[in-house]
Amino acid sequence: MDKKGNSLVAEAEVAAAQLLDTDEMQRVIGVYRERQSVLTIVRMLNHLISAIQQHRGVSLAQLAGDGLFVADVSKAQSQVNKRLWVMEHSCDHYDSLIPEHVRSNIQHSWNTVCHDWEGDALLENFEYHSFLIEQLLQLSTDLARGLGEPLALVCNLSAAAVPKASSVLNEWILSLVSRALPQLVEHLARIRGLATHAAVVGQCDEEQAKKLRYWLQCAEQENKDILRQIEHMGATPKNGWKSLAELKNYELKLAFFLNTVSRDIIHGDGTRSDARSLFTLGTEIIDAYVAGVDGAISVLQGGLEEELECWLSSGP
Repeated sequence: MDKKGNSLVAEAEVAAAQLLDTDEMQRVIGVYRERQSVLTIVRMLNHLISAIQQHRGVSLAQLAGDGLFVADVSKAQSQVNKRLWVMEHSCDHYDSLIPEHVRSNIQHSWNTVCHDWEGDALLENFEYHSFLIEQLLQLSTDLARGLGEPLALVCNLSAAAVPKASSVLNEWILSLVSRALPQLVEHLARIRGLATHAAVVGQCDEEQAKKLRYWLQCAEQENKDILRQIEHMGATPKNGWKSLAELKNYELKLAFFLNTVSRDIIHGDGTRSDARSLFTLGTEIIDAYVAGVDGAISVLQGGLEEELECWLSSGP
């Protein structure tokens, strides 16, 4: 083969190598961008769920009939509408990550919540909200579950492109983001809503008391489990995850809130608790746990950046 032929072969080999590199880069970046979108949507779902829980709480209080929370209902409804719209129109891959029938079911459930809600019975209104919240919690869980496998393994890269960070920590963070913390928040939000309603009307019937007792037990145990895990968490994740570590500071407030519900609502007549103060205290605690979920998502985003950097530094 002459020199020109050798040169053409060499150029073809370089072009082929470049094509393979390009294919790998496109594959990695495609998965990376999709995971960025997943984390963004999960963060938005975290706040959307919180807004719907807020709407449920103030709706239950307003159904007591004294007009104390009417402005809160309007504000919460507006916030949910805005969050739904922004989530749908600002996230890349939104349509592919969330199937059309799921999006349709969520919108239908929210429309059901809002339609003629002033005429709802107490438990009817509660169940409409709770069904929607469960849909969103399941969606968040499904999305987060796909983040468990390292970026390099999903893209069939070499072992050198996998960070040396502990996969056990990532799995634990995912379980908190997708299950443990959101479930605790939902139990606290249910307690806040039903207890506030009872405080407004000045009574708590046996069916409501039964529900509250169960949710109190769940919240107490779930919080103990989460705090125990935080205690055993290493210094590095704690330093980068301050919103979760700071939940320890809410232990006394949470105990006071749960004890107040038990003493004044379940075992009292409801007249000793100020509805607005009870709702405000519950909201402060819930907001701290919602911030804890945000912090966990930030840690996962940092981990995703580390995975990308590890691949970029792993050689040709």
